[in-house]
Amino acid sequence: MKRLTLRGALRAVAVVAALGVVGCAAFVAWPLPGTLLSREALSSLVLTDRTGHALREVLSREDGRSVGLPGGRIPPRVRQAFIAAEDQRFTWHPGVDVVAVARAARDNVSAGRIVSGASTIPQQLARRLVPRERSWWGKAGEALWALRLTAHLPKEQVLLEYLDRVPLGNSTFGVEAAAQRYFGRPAERLSAGQAALLAGMARSPARRDPYRRPEMAMAGMRDVLSRMVEEGFLTKEEAKAAEETPLDLVPPERVFEVPHLTTALLQRLPELGLDRASRIETTIDPALQAAVEKAITEELRGLAHRRVGEAAAIVLDNATGEVLAYVGSSDFLDEEKGGQNDGVRSLRQPGSALKPFAYGLALSKGFTPSSVLADVEVHLATPGGAYVPKNYDRRVHGPVRLRAALASSYNIPAVRVADALGPEQVLRVLREAGFQSLTESASHYGVGIVLGNGDVTLRELARAYRGLARGGVVGPLREVRAAFGPDGKALRIPQELEEHRFLAARPVELLTDVLADEAARAPAFGLDNALRLPFRVAAKTGTSRAHVDNWAAGFTRERTVAVWVGNFDGTPMRGVSGITGAGPVFARVMSLAMRGLRAAPLVDRSHFESAEICPLSGERASPNCPGAMKEVYLPGTAPRHECKMHRSDGALDVGPAYLAWAQAEGLTSTSVSAEGGPGMEPGFILPANGDEFLVEPELPESAQAVPVRVMAPRGAKLLELRTDDGRRIELRPPFVTRLPAVEGERRLELWAPGGSEPLAVTRYRVR
Repeated sequence: MKRLTLRGALRAVAVVAALGVVGCAAFVAWPLPGTLLSREALSSLVLTDRTGHALREVLSREDGRSVGLPGGRIPPRVRQAFIAAEDQRFTWHPGVDVVAVARAARDNVSAGRIVSGASTIPQQLARRLVPRERSWWGKAGEALWALRLTAHLPKEQVLLEYLDRVPLGNSTFGVEAAAQRYFGRPAERLSAGQAALLAGMARSPARRDPYRRPEMAMAGMRDVLSRMVEEGFLTKEEAKAAEETPLDLVPPERVFEVPHLTTALLQRLPELGLDRASRIETTIDPALQAAVEKAITEELRGLAHRRVGEAAAIVLDNATGEVLAYVGSSDFLDEEKGGQNDGVRSLRQPGSALKPFAYGLALSKGFTPSSVLADVEVHLATPGGAYVPKNYDRRVHGPVRLRAALASSYNIPAVRVADALGPEQVLRVLREAGFQSLTESASHYGVGIVLGNGDVTLRELARAYRGLARGGVVGPLREVRAAFGPDGKALRIPQELEEHRFLAARPVELLTDVLADEAARAPAFGLDNALRLPFRVAAKTGTSRAHVDNWAAGFTRERTVAVWVGNFDGTPMRGVSGITGAGPVFARVMSLAMRGLRAAPLVDRSHFESAEICPLSGERASPNCPGAMKEVYLPGTAPRHECKMHRSDGALDVGPAYLAWAQAEGLTSTSVSAEGGPGMEPGFILPANGDEFLVEPELPESAQAVPVRVMAPRGAKLLELRTDDGRRIELRPPFVTRLPAVEGERRLELWAPGGSEPLAVTRYRVR
């Protein structure tokens, strides 16, 4: 065996060293693994308001939360603070700082253990990407990975990858997540002092926790500020100012704001194509959101005696469709009241809040604001039986002009409009206006669709009213302004529906004029009501059956507001209408929504023609009319004929349809209208043959009696009704009465005194 000479030993060492260098060079030169910089596990999902303030965060990893810098942009102050604190020679070293290594080696040899790591930013990134034990070999491997990262990545990307992963205490990773966690703002808005505090935490996050060890955190901040001065990033004056400026730390509790909207968005992420998003910027205006939340809480206190337990509200920007405020309940965490129910998205019956859409269709089909609608008792046959609508005040108002009928929210005229147009057409317009929840057939809803007998959401109502504010064009609502994936790239946000027209513009403008008419609203609600605001607003209220739900919706040119009040468990409210329940909440929210804005005119009346009309007949006022009023019309639709109700002899001729109403109101009437005219046979107007009446247990019996109205022979002063149970009832002008609603098949006869056979017979059913 040959003996190893010194020369041979040196040659062997050289070969091994050469192989080691070649191996290290090959390692550094080898392309980076494709999954090394994956951000799938990096980014948690943060939802913010429109200013970037964090509303809610969903963790991406069990050990904490992390958020990438938006758009891959490094804020200048963040860059300066971390380079000054962690790696002053970052811009020129190849991944390992030999100067720092030499200094650290000296210190470690002197101490006999590792006391200084000399880790550069690329080395710290390598430690996060490929974790290794803290040893000499571990440090060597870390250095090789740092060289490899720097060889394959631009320095800007190395710094970005590091800033997105650096541990910053309280299970928080990355500068963006830490900025939101500690200061409630995005990293791009950090002050020099705030950026320095985070950079100071990078080396020892636990020891410099600003919540648990504020003195140590402040000391670290001052050290970093001093280094920033040394590096020329700050002047001494700027560093002193940064040190003295309050840091505005947010409380350590987890962020959870606008809970109903953020919950709704999280549930719909796959549907929206945002299941890979790391940051979602909502449209919420934080100041308005807070003000609306406070207003709802305070208004509910004032409604507690009326058994109103909850409320919801939504505010829209009409120009953009952005949701500026979204309150699903008064307290998300109140389990007793079901606070986690979302009143903005819950399906409920809107009552009269749907009437404007039927009236808008009517105005586009030849009706005018002075078209007279009969507000007298009416019985309509439907597939489900007879339908006898009632006004909320349990009264009838005779001949009512369309403007007054809508503004005062009378039910009977609205049902007559729906019947004239056809439930199919009314339902079509509602669906085109965006009420996608109305999925049943027209026969299912019947004419009751105009009174809100179908379930819709407050969000749909707001969207449709915004469509009215935009002249009959409905468009998508925007709850998300922007969304970004883990790589910082913007994600596409799908629209919920395509913008389209559902009513013609001019009829909608005329409808808006009616909805904003305070004088027309006054007969039902008084001049000083909840919808009277310092600026003109087009608004409508609604109340569902049994007073379970209360709604109010309306718009200015700039904003749309919709409000619901009630109880999530279905408990009826006590003595509440839309004007006294949801109305006051609506008024306050609309006032908040318009704060700082100058309301533009809602309607340009120069688009209309006007005429002097009789308030009772809706025709042009004649010299015989005791009063006259001005009304506006779409060009070419003003009435052409003079009023015939007011006679030259002072008598009032309302016709047979309004005779009972006129008598009940104590108005004089001509005898012609009290009796049948030439060629008119005596008979039953109500109940008509084959009518069906449905008894409702919740309504008082007096409101459910069967109405009887007959056409009398000319000159008749007395008639007689004979029922199938043997009763005889005298009838005198105006020949109307009411019969008890007794269940079963019923027969009713009309007799003249001393007659040998009935003048007329009708059969009806009560069930």
